Amino acid sequence: METLACNARTWAEIDLAALLHNYNIAKRHGKKVMCVIKADAYGHGAVPCGLFLEAQGADAFAVACLQEALTLREGGIKAPILVLGHTEAEYAALIAKNDITQTLVDESAAAEFSAAAKAAGVTVKAHIKLDTGMSRAGLLAQGAENGMEAAYAAERIIHMENISVTGMYTHFSVADTPAEDAYTAWQLENYMRVYDYLCEKGIRPETCHTSNSACILAHPETVIDMVREGIMLYGLYPDSVPQEGELRPVMTLKTRVSQVRDLPEGTTVSYGRTFRGEKPFRTAVMLAGYADGYNRRMSNNTTVTIRGKRYPQVGRICMDMSMADITGADDIKRGDEVTLVGGDSITWEEAAEKVGTINYELTCLVTARSKRVYINGGK
Repeated sequence: METLACNARTWAEIDLAALLHNYNIAKRHGKKVMCVIKADAYGHGAVPCGLFLEAQGADAFAVACLQEALTLREGGIKAPILVLGHTEAEYAALIAKNDITQTLVDESAAAEFSAAAKAAGVTVKAHIKLDTGMSRAGLLAQGAENGMEAAYAAERIIHMENISVTGMYTHFSVADTPAEDAYTAWQLENYMRVYDYLCEKGIRPETCHTSNSACILAHPETVIDMVREGIMLYGLYPDSVPQEGELRPVMTLKTRVSQVRDLPEGTTVSYGRTFRGEKPFRTAVMLAGYADGYNRRMSNNTTVTIRGKRYPQVGRICMDMSMADITGADDIKRGDEVTLVGGDSITWEEAAEKVGTINYELTCLVTARSKRVYINGGK
């Protein structure tokens, strides 16, 4: 079956040169870099981005679940892959077969994996997760008393049969908030309590890591053996606040003009009649809607770029189409390229501010109907 060109309607351009630039920022620490490509690389395409980063020397990858890890293996990625979320122990043999590393969130989950792996005659690689202050998942290690209990539990896990503990990590909850630096320091202290105990016992895991994107950018004291580069890899800031910096955004959402229309004074546009022309006006109908990832909450509150100029988006953004007011423009025609978010249009941070969310939720919500087009090849 013949298919349309990727950029025939609405598409997301993925700039691999920008991806490489952001990856190299994390490498400055001189430690291993784990690239977080969960949620289809935050909407950027996990397998293409993963293969590109592996070719650039990425040391490891992180995903949210086992299915994402298997997709990477099926796509040809050979580097170590860490599953950040819980997986049922019944998949121990599948995890071992595909050389995937599983996060162990507590001692009972570890015991289940030990038993399942022993029954299957395999050994499962694992990283222990410590809850140092996120209060989400992992061995509770908040404070001195809980920290020592976590250390003892980690020691027992390390000695379990058919489990090879190759790493230990935690996740910071407010490392992107300078006013909360004391809490970040407390979290690091909680981690180091367990770390120091395991070192004293001579059973320190090979790869210990705490640094997420916010820490890579602002907390070098958290760097141990490896850094986990997540949202900053895609050129977006962890706090989702519009700012000037050296990160280079990777994704640009684009579409095309399908029709140019001249409308009389008083005409209303789109569902709900939320826009009314106070004088005769001209619109460009665009082939992008919320089913492509062009968020409906930006209706009447954003701009688009056509032929290098900004124009207000007008009327409610529909499932498959949206409109812009191009009054006064005589050079816009059907087929013209439109930049919706990124590039020479509004930033992902600005779009998130309009919607009331964070930048990387928006990239994750760019749907599969918006084909990914990979440009620049890192050169």
